[in-house]
Amino acid sequence: MSLVTHAYVRAPDGATQELPAEPPRNDLAGPERWRVTVYGSEVARALGLTLLPTLTAQDIFAEGPQLDVLEGEVQLLLANTGRWPAISLDELRFRLLNILEAVRLARAAPNGGVYLG
Repeated sequence: MSLVTHAYVRAPDGATQELPAEPPRNDLAGPERWRVTVYGSEVARALGLTLLPTLTAQDIFAEGPQLDVLEGEVQLLLANTGRWPAISLDELRFRLLNILEAVRLARAAPNGGVYLG
């Protein structure tokens, strides 16, 4: 299985509508094992990440101020991609940029959020 990410709009009744990424971005956020080996890894925690490591136990629905947290944590991972030498730099960067695209789309929509899981 794979982790996916996408932007969504939350309706007043709580229902969500997915906002598709614009090419070349897509909804891939990495293999399922990245919950532990990347996003929830000791390296990620040592960098000070707090939101992404929660993927080890649950999916993330980031809205409002959490979008800033998510963006900052992904930017920090992008600045430290060399800390995961067993993962292709291109693969890691592509997946992280997909999350940033979801953040961009969420911010452009009223009641926007990002799903990651």
